[in-house]
Amino acid sequence: MLNQNQTFYGIRTQENEIALFSGYEFIGFDLANIEFTQHNVIIFSSLTDEEIIQLAWIATLHVVLTSPPTKHLEELRRVINNLVPTDYINLVFKKIKISQRTWSEFNGVSRDGLAKQNQSTNKPTELQISIFERLENEYAG
Repeated sequence: MLNQNQTFYGIRTQENEIALFSGYEFIGFDLANIEFTQHNVIIFSSLTDEEIIQLAWIATLHVVLTSPPTKHLEELRRVINNLVPTDYINLVFKKIKISQRTWSEFNGVSRDGLAKQNQSTNKPTELQISIFERLENEYAG
């Protein structure tokens, strides 16, 4: 039900086929099994490769930025800064990198909260021993 009535974007190829360049940003998107009669498909008459790439990045950022995991906001900010091309960060935030201040304003959280998330992310974790290793250690001959 959640996957019905979505809007997808595509272009018409020289072979008169439709080439979709959106939808891939959603988990569970399956081009082979999609029923297009349940969706809206907008077909652009002509786009450059750069325009298609930009539209695809914007769609992906829309999904990521409109439902970020609250517990991991600081980690998400760093991942976006490291992996998203600066042109697209600049397009959305009017900055080359997303600062903690910008990120806190965008998400409605305090900078202090982001700093605490950063501290807990960088904290060394205890070595976890699997239950199998524990059992083996306890019952080893």
